[in-house]
Amino acid sequence: MKTVSVKIGDKVVDGEVIDFETVKEDWSVYKLADGSTIRFKPVVYKIVRTNESNSDGEPIYHIEWSPMMVSNVPAELLKKKPQ
Repeated sequence: MKTVSVKIGDKVVDGEVIDFETVKEDWSVYKLADGSTIRFKPVVYKIVRTNESNSDGEPIYHIEWSPMMVSNVPAELLKKKPQ
């Protein structure tokens, strides 16, 4: 495993990059008043188990992720592209 430093709050701590397998990634779906539907989910690309622990002794994990959003809008809300 690769050792890295990550920032948690105002503190920089050491940890190890942990390999992982995505078991399930569900979308959150929102129906808007204008008829649009927005789907959103975070996509995790790195997990670091730090050398820090919480008050119960469990390791603190640092997760790096990127948001993914897809929208579906009614035709009447689409604007024509200039040619």
